[in-house]
Amino acid sequence: MAPARGEFSTMTLELRPTASTARQVVPVGERVVVRLPENATTGYRWHAEFDDAALRLVEDRTEAATTPRGSGGERVLGFEALRAGAASLRLVQRRAWEPNSLAAELEVELDVRPRG
Repeated sequence: MAPARGEFSTMTLELRPTASTARQVVPVGERVVVRLPENATTGYRWHAEFDDAALRLVEDRTEAATTPRGSGGERVLGFEALRAGAASLRLVQRRAWEPNSLAAELEVELDVRPRG
């Protein structure tokens, strides 16, 4: 039985910027967590582009580094897989006021499978 909407099972796929762009298999209802280095004081932040019929953003937070003062931290983005099928997740690091200021990007193809 799949978890109720908004509830997650214990399996979480966690991705980092060095993750392979190969297709990742995720069951419906599972959570995909992406952790990306970010220093918001530079103006560059991570922005997610995805099909909201396939994925739902359930977490968006920054974990600040503890030392040294003023150093960057990590952006943590969590997504719930909503339906079976292919889903694309594109993350771009850019300044919000400069849409063409791409500093980095990560593209992940998800193969969302029915729970079995």
